[in-house]
Amino acid sequence: MMSFEAFTSFEQPLEHKQAPRINRIHIGLVQLSTDHSLEMDWAKLLGTQAGVFSSRVYYSSEMTPEALDKIANGIVEASDLIATGLPMDVMAFGCTSASIIIGEEKVAGLLTQNRGDIPATNPWTAAKASFKHLNAKKIAVFSPYPTSVNYPLYQQLTDADFDVVTLGSLGIERDTDITLVAKESMFEALEQMLKDSDAELVFMSCTNLRVLDYIEEIEAKFGIPVVCSNSAMFWHAMHLTGNVAMCPGYGKLLNNQTA
Repeated sequence: MMSFEAFTSFEQPLEHKQAPRINRIHIGLVQLSTDHSLEMDWAKLLGTQAGVFSSRVYYSSEMTPEALDKIANGIVEASDLIATGLPMDVMAFGCTSASIIIGEEKVAGLLTQNRGDIPATNPWTAAKASFKHLNAKKIAVFSPYPTSVNYPLYQQLTDADFDVVTLGSLGIERDTDITLVAKESMFEALEQMLKDSDAELVFMSCTNLRVLDYIEEIEAKFGIPVVCSNSAMFWHAMHLTGNVAMCPGYGKLLNNQTA
């Protein structure tokens, strides 16, 4: 075996040129340690139009305003851990309920604190933007959350001049249980909620709710657009970069249809 000094003569120096960044939208995503669904859903939506670079922030899984508010303590560090040295085009925070409790502006500030002057989104901001995009004012809300989280959700939608015509709640108390809600339970709940309703859109809240694959079936059955947290946030992340999300098969919002 040669010595280090001999190896330095043996080693052949090479030159290289640096290629530009891959030509697709770069989304920096901070998601919760308890989320089992968001990555699976976005893997179906990304295609070649965007790439996602993610990290996670700790969450106790307790669906209470107090526990959700504590998530804010880890957002900056989680954002800093995303793809060191790689510029992002937009930052995203993957929790609807925490965005409601912490506050949209605060979440955006934490996400981009060390990321430069780039836009930021979260499912709550994105959902409201998508309602406007789809020209819907009367909203039916399917929520997996307990009352203590649903009330600020209702208040903030009302403050944003939306009319919450019905709000159905599963009352689930742990985030990790939300991902287990069965398809048939969602459809039965929507039957109950939308009967004799004049809702113009259904919002299926929570990034952990596995509903993306059923959106077109729900839209066909009930005749109105369906937005879920994961579809809204991907649509909005692309929108904030000046691009149109095109994901056929996942509902009117991602088919770029406005009616």
